[in-house]
Amino acid sequence: MKKLIFIFVLISLAFLAIFISSSKKDEEIKIAFVGALTGKYSVLGNAMVNGILLAFEEINYEIDGRKIAFVLKDDKQDEDLNKNIINNLIANNTKIVIGNVTSSMSKVSMSIINNYDDIFMISASSASNEFSKKDDNFFRVHVANNAQRFDSFTNYVIKNNFKKIYGIYDPYNETYAKDYLINFEKSLVSKGENKLLTYEKTDINLDLLVDNIKKKNPDLILICANSVDFARIIQYVRLKGITTPFASAEWARTPSFIENSGKASEGVIFNIDYDEKSSNPNYKEFVNKYVKKYGIPPSMYASKAYELSKIIIEILKVGDETEIKQNLLAKREFEGLQDKIIFDEYGDVIRKYYNFKVINGEFVRVDE
Repeated sequence: MKKLIFIFVLISLAFLAIFISSSKKDEEIKIAFVGALTGKYSVLGNAMVNGILLAFEEINYEIDGRKIAFVLKDDKQDEDLNKNIINNLIANNTKIVIGNVTSSMSKVSMSIINNYDDIFMISASSASNEFSKKDDNFFRVHVANNAQRFDSFTNYVIKNNFKKIYGIYDPYNETYAKDYLINFEKSLVSKGENKLLTYEKTDINLDLLVDNIKKKNPDLILICANSVDFARIIQYVRLKGITTPFASAEWARTPSFIENSGKASEGVIFNIDYDEKSSNPNYKEFVNKYVKKYGIPPSMYASKAYELSKIIIEILKVGDETEIKQNLLAKREFEGLQDKIIFDEYGDVIRKYYNFKVINGEFVRVDE
């Protein structure tokens, strides 16, 4: 009798396991992109969406029998709207968020997400050092603005004898943009160089900006802003006869920057962890797929969004979406499009940076 009961229990447990497994496969994996899809930051957001969609289409929006339900949410760079979006996603039981486009909006999202242990957020662009060394559920495939990240950039600046540097940043994404200038300056000072002459904002009256630049007489103008604002500023400054070289954060390094600024873009220096002329076979294959689908070459942000989507897919094959952080940290090292992506215990990555200059309307890699 006891033996029959034992067999019955085993059979019941087996059926229960099959039922649970079957039920799990019927459930959708809910993934949301939250970021700027309209307005001046949409150049980044729409490129990221292109990369994400390409990655999910390759697996037909399905992982181990479970369908991926993917939604797009435009935060419009609006703090209150962004809060509502995140709260609604949580109420809808969404466990994976890709975003935001700007560090300022990522900060808003994480102020809510940090209250939940089972929600994971990963970004292709948020680089503020404010997120570094925090044991939370926010990961990035984009390098943080720490002083070490600027080594190759400041070496280039020193080698080219740029001593007086005029800083400009976007106050509407201050969490990233001002942080960029601060940590660039830290790297520079650590090598015995001077601090920046000033920290100016992109929303300053342009005639006043021109007057200030003439008074300060810098050797180099370093700007951290989106491609639209940078194009507007450099065109006006050049129109007023100022020939001071410009350097820029990777944020503005998009094809649209050269299109919008025209000849004014010539000579602009960028320091970036992305080379569109990379010979890596993974990257070449991705570019071919991207061009075939969208008819244009991918930007850095499309590429990084594709990379993080591939990482999500790989980790979801190991466990469900509530375990994504621990499963990702258990592996840590992933094959990227151009190099390996290695996460530290806080979800930050280290990648190699290169210096580029706009020459004849193209981004050309230059030596330190």
